[in-house]
Amino acid sequence: MRLVCSIPALLVVFGLLVAAPLGAQQPPADEFEGLDAPPPPGAPRALAGPTILDRLERMRPEERQRLFDQLPPERRKRLEERFAAYEALPQAEKDRLRRQYDTFRALTPEQKQAARRLFLRFLQLPPGRRQVLRQEAHRLSEMPWPRRQARMASPDFQSRYTPEERQILRVLAMITPNP
Repeated sequence: MRLVCSIPALLVVFGLLVAAPLGAQQPPADEFEGLDAPPPPGAPRALAGPTILDRLERMRPEERQRLFDQLPPERRKRLEERFAAYEALPQAEKDRLRRQYDTFRALTPEQKQAARRLFLRFLQLPPGRRQVLRQEAHRLSEMPWPRRQARMASPDFQSRYTPEERQILRVLAMITPNP
């Protein structure tokens, strides 16, 4: 099983998505203006301390199972499936997800909430459009920041996506680390 490499995937995988009403106000574009560009490769980790992922990876299987057993059945099942999918990924893919998770953790609380609202808007798109945006987000995530900017400014990009889709892709491009 392959997970989509994006911040929304991390939000889903590790249950970080805090549901907001689906009709929630759209975040203004300037909520992410402080992120003019992603941090340069090799920048120090923004936050210290172990993450939930760190703790789950360090636990012995029986400890992890005890933790999962304390959760409500539906949530336990989802977390077990998602952690198993994560564990099945190649190391390079895990490292990429880890960098994206660190980038997300470094956002301000307001930016995190805006990213969550943006993800909810993404989920409201028709399935076919979501797949198109996933593919574009993946392409953008493989580009260094200057190429991402050029791609998003191109007439092809502008004509291919609605303003809402462009905003989703722009924010994802800003909060996804460089390759």
